[in-house]
Amino acid sequence: MQVSGMNYTKFINYISTQQLLPSVQTIANHLNLSNRKIYYLLQAANSELHSVHQPFLVPNLEVTGQQVSALTTKLSIAATNEYINSYDRQLIMSICIALPLKKWTLSEFQLLFDVSRNTVLRDISELKKRQKFKPEFSKKNGFEFKESLFDLLVNVYNNLILLQYHASALEHFIHTLDCQLSYSKFLLVSDKLKNMYKSSLKKQISASNAMTLTIFSVLASLYSNYHPIASVSALFNNTDVESFKKRQENQVIKDFSLIVTTNFAVTMPTSVKLFLTLQLLSVTKEQDEHFSSHSFQDLLILSEHIVNSFMDTAHIDSTHSEKKALTREIQTQLKPFWYSVRYQSITVYDYLYHNAMLENDVKKSLNNLPDHSLYSRLFPFGLLPDQITILAMIFYNFNLQHQEVQRLHILMLTSLPIYSQNLFQTFIEKNNVTPCDLTIKHLTNTDRSLIDNDNFDLIITESTDIDTKLPTFLIDRELTNTEFDRLKTVLSQL
Repeated sequence: MQVSGMNYTKFINYISTQQLLPSVQTIANHLNLSNRKIYYLLQAANSELHSVHQPFLVPNLEVTGQQVSALTTKLSIAATNEYINSYDRQLIMSICIALPLKKWTLSEFQLLFDVSRNTVLRDISELKKRQKFKPEFSKKNGFEFKESLFDLLVNVYNNLILLQYHASALEHFIHTLDCQLSYSKFLLVSDKLKNMYKSSLKKQISASNAMTLTIFSVLASLYSNYHPIASVSALFNNTDVESFKKRQENQVIKDFSLIVTTNFAVTMPTSVKLFLTLQLLSVTKEQDEHFSSHSFQDLLILSEHIVNSFMDTAHIDSTHSEKKALTREIQTQLKPFWYSVRYQSITVYDYLYHNAMLENDVKKSLNNLPDHSLYSRLFPFGLLPDQITILAMIFYNFNLQHQEVQRLHILMLTSLPIYSQNLFQTFIEKNNVTPCDLTIKHLTNTDRSLIDNDNFDLIITESTDIDTKLPTFLIDRELTNTEFDRLKTVLSQL
């Protein structure tokens, strides 16, 4: 039994500094753990010693160098002070179950995360609420998913992407692999992939994508050693295989597989190379001008339908050239959407801006398309909520670009001398924060009861006798830079 966990690591590191093994109570007080937990850790350590024919640890007896050496060698998780939260645990559990390198049971997950049985049960219960990738348990195989191999690979890849945002959790997962691998080695190898890709295709991929590809390549290759993939046809049809093999990305992956073999002592099968080719295409698909598909012409037609339907639904007018440019922008975004549907590829989207009204208009537009069969053929299950949001963001950006700039209507009600009035007028006209329309009226010749009926946004005056509900900027008797800065602040806030 190989034990993992932060508490176990601390326990072994502590007893390795002792000449005699302290009592359970002393160890519990020192490590701030319960007596029950110490008994459990001591039992786990003795099981490890038994497996290598070493005598058991007994309180008040000597801790030998051979015992310490055996236990520290067996440590499978590096010491860390980071707590793995339930979200990260469930991501790691999902990856472990999808492509298992060992039999995963409740007790194995307990050891992996150093948590209680009830905590693991709660995590498993959360995973069982999902529509897909619900863990099922059998005594023979432990927890497993029933989805197809391709779906399992996609699930693992997407979960590895999410783990990139949690460095400690990612490092924790790396130590679940069946060999002594370090986070730093994965980082170095992923840098090689970035450089190879840039050198071969003159493009760039992010550090997180390179890291995901690297970890996935090792995990999938290890999995194929335990569960050999019958043939490439289990993942792709012949047409797709030929298409991928013609891509430059495939050559990058072939070269990269040699680096993986050298550094991690694993052999990458052809099926994994083709899957990585697909993902490498995916991470830079919007920059790729060379990938051709008959469906892309259909996407252009669908984009025209979506733009026309949205314009009618949202009552937005545009010129022919503006609509053409917007159609191309929608088509550009539909390409990766179609790609992810066609190959069940990456579906993780970041930095989304939600506008409920526009998102609702996009949904209505998609329901009112003149050729709904084309939409259904390209996107059999419709667009994902995040994809709806992205289209809404594109339309929102288009709408912002074509909105008229709202100007402030200012009334200057004053008896100031003309040179002071002119100074205010020039200052307002040259204000770079907010465009303004200024009306100047003489204080004594204006019916003050009509001021509120003229739809002004701001009144500027030196009089304190004006009865109005409108925002009012009261001019001080002495005009200073501070006074004009205050006016500029008021204009920007309006």
